[in-house]
This record gives sequence, structure tokens and C-alpha cells, in this order.
Amino acid sequence: MTSAADPLSLIPTFPDEDPSTYPPIQPGGSLILAWQVRNKRVLLVGGGNVAATRLVHLLNADALITLICPPTGLHPETAYRLRTHASQITYIPRHFEPTDLTTISSISLVLTAIDDPVASTEIYTLCKTLKLPVNVADVPPECDFYFGSVHRDGPLQIMVSTGGNGPKLAAIIRRKVADSLPKETAEAIVKVGELRKMLRGIAPGKEEGVKRMEWMSRVCEAWGFEELAGMTVGDMKVLLEGYKDEVVKGYKEVKLVGSVRSGEEEDDKREENS
Repeated sequence: MTSAADPLSLIPTFPDEDPSTYPPIQPGGSLILAWQVRNKRVLLVGGGNVAATRLVHLLNADALITLICPPTGLHPETAYRLRTHASQITYIPRHFEPTDLTTISSISLVLTAIDDPVASTEIYTLCKTLKLPVNVADVPPECDFYFGSVHRDGPLQIMVSTGGNGPKLAAIIRRKVADSLPKETAEAIVKVGELRKMLRGIAPGKEEGVKRMEWMSRVCEAWGFEELAGMTVGDMKVLLEGYKDEVVKGYKEVKLVGSVRSGEEEDDKREENS
């Protein structure tokens, strides 16, 4: 007999379970997320070199930014971004004031990049009171999230994080990872995205979700990066013909079918013109 007071007693047993196949737990890590801040308000306090780096990340993510910093504290790159992205960045030319956190509407997160530990800690404390996620540059204990070293190639983004322990080492690792990728990686991702859109067009229902994911996974495993990158719309149409029956044609088969059909179309045109 089970007890409602012991929820673990309600867990069913799995006779064929093999715990050795499960990934080991490694405590102490961070939850790596792709945080969507498009058209969301981000408050950035500071305008120096670190702030300039933060701006690149935020602008790439299409965030709406409020930057607070006296004009004398602006790095040349920060000043350049303010001029070239005036529609995306609201500039307040003064030091931070505690009321900024409540008078600036709809703040999603706060970043500080100032050389003032006391002021940074004050901002951190205020943010915790207001339940605003905050990152204090170079002070890991006062960060709800970290900025890693990011490799960007078109739609591809790879972040390397050391949990705030070694930013420079993260950059070195990121370069090594980037150098190991095939040169066709970004284009392959673009083509896979196009194929997914076409697949949703022929199988739009929610009930098709699992089948779509499994089929796309098989395509990515069966085709190489160079093959995916060179995929044409015609190739995609041929490939999608196998979706209903859960068939994934290989690169050579798709090209052969396409070539045969092109030849047949040419023959038809010759007959029409004769």
C-alpha cells in the first residue's frame, strides 16, 4: 500500500531500466539558454569598453536598450553605437539613479558595466528587491546570468561559458571550436531551416510535431554539411515526398530523381516545340 504523504512511493518501476545509460549529473554549472530579448527593454548602466561589448550582444539580439552613462565615460565604440542605432538605444547622459529602475517602463533585465563596486552592489541589491535579473560585470556572485564567449556565423550561435571563472580562456576555447566547424555550417543551417518551413507547409498540424522532428533529425544525420548547404528547392521537394511514409532519401538518390525529372521535362518541351 502506498502513502500519499510519500510521493516517491507512487513512482512506477521500470524493469528494463539501465541507469548507466543516463548522462551523469555535474553540479555547479549554469543553465545555458538562448534568451529572447527581441523588442524587450534592457537597462545598461555604463558606457566603457565592457559596455561596448554588451551592446554588441544586445543589438545582435534586437533588444531595445536604455543606456545610462555620463558623456565623459563613453568608449568610442559605445558612442558610435549610440549614433548608428539611435532608434534602438535610448541614451540618458548622466549617472544612474535608483528611481531609474521604476521609472523606466518594462525593464526585462539589467546590466552594469561601471568601475564603481559600491554603486554596482547598490544596483544589484535594488534589482533583487524588484525581482529584476541582473548582471554585474566582473562580479560573478552578483550575477543572475553570465555572458559567455560567442561565435556567430549567420544563424549559428555557439556560446562558451566558464561560469565566470576565466573569460579569456572561454575566448580561446571558442576560437578552437569555431575553427573545427565545416565552412558550410551556416549555409547548411539556413537550408535546413528552409526545409523545415516547407515541411510545415505540407504537414502543419500539431499532431505531426513529433513525426516532423524525428524526420528532420534523420535528414540531418543522413546528409553531410556540404550536401545540406548545396540543397536546392527542387532537392527539398523530392526529399519531402518521402515524409508521409517516413522515408529519408539520401543525397545521391535525391539528385538522381531530380536529374531524371529534369531530363523528362526537357523531352516534353522538345515534343511541344516539334
